[in-house]
This record gives sequence, structure tokens and C-alpha cells, in this order.
Amino acid sequence: MTVRPMLLTLVFAIAACGTSDRHEASATRTTPSTTAVRGPDNLVLRIVRTGGTARVFAYPGLDSVVWSGRGAPAPDRVLAFDDEAGTVAYQDTRGYPARVDFRQDGTGVVSRAKLTALASADGSSIYAIAADGGVQRFAGSGTWKWKPPLAARALFPQPDGTLLVLAEQKNGSVLWRLRPPETDIVDSVELPRVDRTLRTQVGDRLYLSAERDLIGVRTRTMERAASITLDAPVEQLAATPSGDRVFVVTKNGTAVQVVDRYQEKVSGTIELGRKAGDLRMDPLGRYLLVQVEGADSALVIALGNGHLVGAVATTWRNDLPFVAPDGGIALAQGKDVIIADGATLRPTTRVRNGAADFWYAFRWTGFRPRDATLDQPVYFPVAVDTAALRDSSASTDSTIAGGQPAGGSTQRDSTPRRSTGFTVSFAALLTPDKARELADRIRVGNETARVVTATRDGQPVYRVVLGPYATRDEADRVGRESRQSYWIYEGGP
Repeated sequence: MTVRPMLLTLVFAIAACGTSDRHEASATRTTPSTTAVRGPDNLVLRIVRTGGTARVFAYPGLDSVVWSGRGAPAPDRVLAFDDEAGTVAYQDTRGYPARVDFRQDGTGVVSRAKLTALASADGSSIYAIAADGGVQRFAGSGTWKWKPPLAARALFPQPDGTLLVLAEQKNGSVLWRLRPPETDIVDSVELPRVDRTLRTQVGDRLYLSAERDLIGVRTRTMERAASITLDAPVEQLAATPSGDRVFVVTKNGTAVQVVDRYQEKVSGTIELGRKAGDLRMDPLGRYLLVQVEGADSALVIALGNGHLVGAVATTWRNDLPFVAPDGGIALAQGKDVIIADGATLRPTTRVRNGAADFWYAFRWTGFRPRDATLDQPVYFPVAVDTAALRDSSASTDSTIAGGQPAGGSTQRDSTPRRSTGFTVSFAALLTPDKARELADRIRVGNETARVVTATRDGQPVYRVVLGPYATRDEADRVGRESRQSYWIYEGGP
């Protein structure tokens, strides 16, 4: 049996330090053109799969190179993106942690030690298991090491800075919780022998499978939720970013079973008609991609209604296919990469010889020039779809405002802006009862979280929030003291 941590990442990062093997990068920057927008720019990092040149393209045009650098190690899978430091951390094909640094124009390997189970939650630290079963962390403060009572098998760094460590013991598995750099185990939970694991992106649950049982652990309290027994041993797991739904494929199964976190039972089934080899979640929760076992194709499931949209031809790799911020699906077909519309699966763009690169989609404002006097972004034109796309069951808020029409001149708004504060957001749910239930459990000092209603594509969304607060530091303090998974955005709810 193997433990396969499945990290669902959209905008994770790493500012890795310690032993660093850095190559000097020759980097260039250009400014793409079409529509001036506010909000993060949609971008794609492409690294030559054998190692070498790394380039960032504006999306969806993919004909404007925003940044380029040399000397990137051959990539295997992305670990994290840090939107403050401007670094993408990834595991290279030799198993080493590596990074691309957009601000410093550098690429290189973080450590050449023999490491496994690389993981990052907040972008500022990389965790890994050493050859002796010990745990290591690479961060700005240096390298931290911890020797657990039993050899570690999997690592789950949490947004609040804690670390969950899974290990095997005589009669099953054990999950420890500690807070680096402290080495004391502060909590633990006994489990059956674990086969597979799944950490939700922004939720507070860790899911583990033991044969036919799906087990949930509340990461804040280390309490076990009710086990859900499936019809056969679990083979594949995926979850919406918020973790409100878990998608399960069992051994020899030809359907995806949908587990509702709140009902703690199988709430539905999506028939596939064929065996699934792997599952991949859209970072915004709109589509589930299913690898067709034994074929170079994938099935696309729309999570808004649970319907099977259809099948698309693609090689299944660690980077492709993926769902882009605008809902397009990037597919590897022969030597080319095809962008297909997620709703119709019709091809919209062909990138010739694109399959020779490793692809990673992300959103960032860091390639924009800044006004040195006002320290305000100068919003350069960038080819993006300005539709605000959201997880069908949970989302963060970012405001995108339209600008100049295509081909028009870009004007910088130099009017001083009055800060509206910072809001702490815990979840965005489609059901008001669930939102109120969550809000009632969140209390910081004399404040209790509240539910505010927003509309996304004509559908009400119920957001659980605290604030706004005058500064980001104050909002971050409140989020930490809530002992809940949270994120912060600028502005009022």
C-alpha cells in the first residue's frame, strides 16, 4: 500500500532557503497588450520539460512573454506559488526541491539531499521526509529538523503554521500534530492503516482512506469525524477547494461517488461508464477531470450540476490537463497543447510544440510596473478574461474592474485611495444554514463571525466573515486566533 498525498494548490508558494544551489538566470521582461484590468493577471509559467528556459506568458493570448529566465531544473510537479515573494517552488525530476524566482531572476535547487513527500502550505516553508524517516523544513530562518518517534510517511503542513505527520505503527497508523520550530507533539490521533490521503485546499479537514473506509480528521482539534464505508476499497480521491464535497473512485469502479462533508455520507453518484485512472480538481471548483484508464483521454465533469460534459483527447501528465482561471482546459495532444472551452469542449487555441514544456497556471500582479511615489500599481494591458470565476461551493473574493478597450491607451489612476480595511473570510457556501452553523462556531474575543450574502452568476453565495479591520496585521491576528482556516482580502465584506 502506498500513501499518496494529493495537494490541491492554486496560489501556493515557497521562499526556500538553507542549502541552495542557484543558477544565475538571464531574464527578460516585456509588457503584453490588450485590455487594462484591475486584479491579478492570469499567467502561465512554461518550463522546458528537460530543464533550461523558463518563460511566463500572459493568458489566454499565450503570445506575450512577460518574463523569461534560464537554468531551471527539469520540473516534475509544482509545490507552491508565493504571490508576495514571487517564487514558484516545485519538485524536479530527480526529486529535489527547486524554485523559480521572478523578482531575483534566479532558478535553482534548494537541497540535493535524498528527500521524499515534499509539501508546502503557506509558500514560505517546504517540508520533506529525509532518508532516515526524519522531517526537514526549508525556510527563510534556515533548515529545521525533527526526528519523530516513528519514521514519517506523509506530511501535511497547515495554514496556521502547524504540521501534521503521518506514521505507521504496529496496529495501524498515527497522526501527530506539532508546531515547528518546537519539537513537542501537541496532539495525536490513532487511525487504521492508511492507504491514501487528501488534504483540502482551504478547508479544515484531512481525509484518509483505510481499505473501504473514508476517514475525516478535523485538523484544528485532531478529532475524527464519522467514517464513511464505501462499496469497495478506495483508489482515487479529490475534493472541492473548500472540502465540502469529496469525490471517490473505488476499486474497479466505473463511477465517481460524491461524499457530502456535512451529511457525512455518499450523497450522489456520477456514472462514467469506464474505469478512472486518476482525478484532478479545478482549483476554482468548477470542473473535475477524470483520467480514463488505458487511454489518452479525460472526462470533464461540471460540478455545478454534476453532469458529465464529455471526453477530450489528452495525455495525462503531472501538469496537463489543467483548468485555467477563465474555465479553459489545457490539453496535451501530441506535440501541441490545445485550450478547449470547458462548457463545450471545443478547441479555442492551439500552441504548437507546447507539449515540450511543463505548464503551470497562476495569477499575480507582480509583473506590473509600480509608481515609486504613490506605491500604487500601474495596471498595464494584459490579455485576460475578466469574468470573475468562483468555486461552485467556496471561493475567495478579488475585484476585477474593466479598463481600456483592446488596442486603447493605458491610463494610470493616480487618485489617492482611501483604505476600506481588511476582511477575514472563512468560507463561501451555497446553503445559508451551513454558513450560519459555521459562523456560530467562530468567535474571537467579543466578536462572532457573521454571514453576508453575495451573488455569483445569479446565484446567492453565503460568506462567513469577520471584519473589516484597519490593518492586514490585525486581520491576520484575528484569523489566527479563530483557529479556523481563513484568508484575507482587502475591502469590506
